Amino acid sequence: MKQKILFMCKIDDKNARQKIERYYEVAEKDPADEKTILENIRGMAGLVVPFTNNMLVTRRVIDAGTDLKIIGSSYGGTRQNIEDIYALEKGLTVIHTGASRPRPMAEYTLSLILSSLLQIHNYHHYMRSGEAWPRFKYGRTKILHKRTIGIIGLGQIGREICSLLKNFSSDISVRSSHLSTDDARELGVRKAELDEIFRTCEIIILSGGYTDQTHHMIGKKQFELMPENALFVNIARGKMVNQEEMINVLAKKNIYLALDVFENEPLEENSPLRNNDRVLLTPHRANNSIEFEERWQCLADEFELYFQGKNPLSALTIERARVMSES
Repeated sequence: MKQKILFMCKIDDKNARQKIERYYEVAEKDPADEKTILENIRGMAGLVVPFTNNMLVTRRVIDAGTDLKIIGSSYGGTRQNIEDIYALEKGLTVIHTGASRPRPMAEYTLSLILSSLLQIHNYHHYMRSGEAWPRFKYGRTKILHKRTIGIIGLGQIGREICSLLKNFSSDISVRSSHLSTDDARELGVRKAELDEIFRTCEIIILSGGYTDQTHHMIGKKQFELMPENALFVNIARGKMVNQEEMINVLAKKNIYLALDVFENEPLEENSPLRNNDRVLLTPHRANNSIEFEERWQCLADEFELYFQGKNPLSALTIERARVMSES
């Protein structure tokens, strides 16, 4: 008799569903709320929840799931709506689909950089909204080739960004508390501290995870250190940056920003960021490519490994869970 997995969402990939059903009986329920989970958790060996803004897999759910062995998220990480550390402390396996994110987010990051350096988004804007031929509006632009690059945070996404950008530059510095000197040498990057990256790099990318420790880790001091015409890119989390201080420095110094995330979302309609040609804005869409839907195949692969008695690739440890961002 197959063990059962409760999905609080529809499995949108037919092939992934078929793969999971080789090993488990699948039950799909909605709405995705704590009450519905509690009504259906009995007898379930596994539980998978979608993205929600509210906590779904609470301690009550974990305690009620007396047959639970594995809990997963169908959308990125687990911190947003799973009491992951509590589940791990109770001996459960906790998995996620973060492996589907690195390449799409790395390519999105590259597009933000290239558009900012070459002013593509601004040329497009003015040709669409008023100026018929803004060919000489910005003077000479610059390319990415051989630029000095700094990456802050070297998780799966940061590593993919690093790998992609090495096609453009060999001068890459990384700030990561998890990167050893030997690993840096193997990756072909240089370890650097936060302020050093802001002081020396022409392109600075924030890709780390948001925790209490990284809240407002970047502010006035770092932006004032940036060289003239340097570019800061944020595809991580807005709350890692003191946005007010960033805006204040932007008003006084010739620096550039490419932002997909903001301290408060949606970004305020009257934000000064909306009215500055040195700022490229996108509405938190770095993970919007169709390839992100490979998350279902990631999930199916993880359940297959678990069924075979192997450790899923995304299985969290308590240490890893503590430094993960919300989804």
